[in-house]
Amino acid sequence: MKKIIVFLLLSFAVVVYSQETLPVYKMVKGKINEDAPVGELNRSDWIKELPIPQVKVKKVSWVKETVQVKDKKGKVVKDKKGKPKTKVKKKKVVKYVMEDPKEPPKFVPIDCKIGKVYARRSELARFQQESMDLSGEYASTTGSLFLKKSPNNPGKFTVTIQNGPLGDRAEIEASDIPMEESTNGGRLSYKEEGCTLDISILNRKVKVVQRGCVDYNSASFQLEGEYNTYKGNTRRVEVFAMPEQTFKFKKYLWCGSGFDSCEKVKDDNGTVYITWSKDGKGFIERKAGEDVHVYRPFEHMIPRKRDFYKGEKPVVIKTKRTDMAGEWMIWYFYAKAERLKMVRAGMNEETAYMEIYEW
Repeated sequence: MKKIIVFLLLSFAVVVYSQETLPVYKMVKGKINEDAPVGELNRSDWIKELPIPQVKVKKVSWVKETVQVKDKKGKVVKDKKGKPKTKVKKKKVVKYVMEDPKEPPKFVPIDCKIGKVYARRSELARFQQESMDLSGEYASTTGSLFLKKSPNNPGKFTVTIQNGPLGDRAEIEASDIPMEESTNGGRLSYKEEGCTLDISILNRKVKVVQRGCVDYNSASFQLEGEYNTYKGNTRRVEVFAMPEQTFKFKKYLWCGSGFDSCEKVKDDNGTVYITWSKDGKGFIERKAGEDVHVYRPFEHMIPRKRDFYKGEKPVVIKTKRTDMAGEWMIWYFYAKAERLKMVRAGMNEETAYMEIYEW
């Protein structure tokens, strides 16, 4: 049997944060210096909106007033009967009243951990909307839990847990899990044969409790734990670096529509050579004679228990064939067994096209 080459899949994440902080300001003598915020709030910080201050408004009115007629010397003028003459005169009355502002103010008052401060009204509205979204990365000292909304059903989530360093990592991914929302958090539960995960979120802190799930543990790490550092919504761009390895197969399993259709065949062009991580860059090459197909790596995927082979967890990569539009394939690599499997992406394995290369 060939000497098994031990490899490491090195991936790093380029993390891009959305604007998840809210700058706040002090009002001094009725003015706010927009260039000098006194602090920033995170999505996990509490905020209480305060009433918008009323403004002093000048009110002018005219009232009719009856006054006595006086001559130039200031004496009251009387009529023939001796009664004082009167006339009606308009009098201007000015007063100031407190009213709600007619136009929405640029800055609104809030109470928070910094104290009573002001925030831009538009930024506060965005910030509060984002604060209601529980999706994002929650980290511990050894791993991360990623919560992502389902694109087709906002009430359901994809949960990804990766705990431990690559090569000794407990990991699982589960999709379309409904969330029971509660004040400042929510709960999710995932079950499959031999594995139950209870996930609770409160104030941007996550606690995972597992029952079973031993197949997803590693030698040193489990899925469960507390992931209490919220990092927000991140974008992860994976880069693959693996030693190049080439395997040759005179025959392989060709499956036109799922496992039930598999048959052992020879390639018409001769022996098939599979090169895993061509030039050490993660590309996968299938070559038989002059017929060459190259698959570009796009995403490292987390295998499920059903993907294991004789207890071995594979490295799984979603790829795209470089010479065909829309030809997405998922490659599974079992290093110890020197086994490879290629499955058309987006299809159920019971009916998907696949090729299996094994000894």
